[in-house]
Amino acid sequence: MKNKIETSKKIIAVSYIIGILLVILTVAGIILGYDVSALGIITGATFAEISVSNAFYYNKAKKENLLKIAAGAANGADTEKVDDIVKIISALGGIV
Repeated sequence: MKNKIETSKKIIAVSYIIGILLVILTVAGIILGYDVSALGIITGATFAEISVSNAFYYNKAKKENLLKIAAGAANGADTEKVDDIVKIISALGGIV
C-alpha cells in the first residue's frame, strides 16, 4: 500500500524549495555583481510565506493531536468522562 503525502506537507516542501532557490539566486547575483534588490525583496517575501505555512501546519498538527488524545482517552471511558473531554477540547479552541 502506497503512503500518500498530505497536501500540507507538499505545500511546506514547495515553499522551502522555492525559498532556498531564491536565496541561492540572490547570493549568486550579489557575487556576480548584478543588481538583485528586487529579487531580495521577493526572497524576503518568500520567507514570510514560509512562516505562515509553518504556522498553519503546526496549528493543524496540534488540533489533530488533540483529536487523537481525546479519542484515546475516550476509548473505554464512560459517557460522563467523554463529556468532560469534549468540554476541555472546546475550551482549548476546538478541533476544527
